[in-house]
Parts: sequence; C-alpha cells; structure tokens
Amino acid sequence: MKAYLTRDSVAAGDDADAPHAREIDVPDDVTVTELVQLVWRDARLPSISGGQATWTLSSIVPLAVGAQQWGAPRILSSFPPKLAELDVKGGTVRLHFSYFAQRDPEAVFEVLRRLRLRAEG
Repeated sequence: MKAYLTRDSVAAGDDADAPHAREIDVPDDVTVTELVQLVWRDARLPSISGGQATWTLSSIVPLAVGAQQWGAPRILSSFPPKLAELDVKGGTVRLHFSYFAQRDPEAVFEVLRRLRLRAEG
C-alpha cells in the first residue's frame, strides 16, 4: 500500500514546493496507529527556529498531534478509526500534516481530542 503525504508550508519561502507532496510505501496490513508512527517518522517535517513547532496528522479526521519538542506523536483517540474509514483512494491512503506554528501542543491535543465531527444521538 502507498501513503500519500502532504503538509502545510511553514513560511513564505516554503511555499515554492507546496503542498510538499510525497509518497511512501507502507505495509498492507498496517493499523492506523502503526500508520501514524510510520508516516511521522518519515514525514521530513521542517524544524522551526525555537524548536517548538506543533503539527497534526489527519485523513478525513484528526489522527495525531506531534511537536518538535516531543519524541513521538500522540494518537488522539483510544479507539482510532479503521484504515478503511480514512481517505483511501486506489490503494493509497491520503494524509495531511497541518502546521499549528508554535502553539502549545498540549492545548492543541486537548482541543482536537474533544472535537466532535458528528452530532451524538
């Protein structure tokens, strides 16, 4: 299976290569949690002066938050969606990294963890 990755630009000079698309191979039997770990490790996210960049990874829904100062991303849900519930087209899962500048990653994590995309009941 393939993973198609895009990311936000971090500065005006970074826009020339937007949307910073790349494709990587991932195992066909990968779980969403494993997918997040794999793509984050291979994301090539830019380092930010000051070392405090915050990012989210999504594919239809927010999946994880990571920060330049953290060792690894944090999955947003105790029960992540199944791979088939993500943006998958032609055997390729499509994922996007959103840049939250130097916002507090704990605050971003908490807001997205509580985010509801559908009405309950």
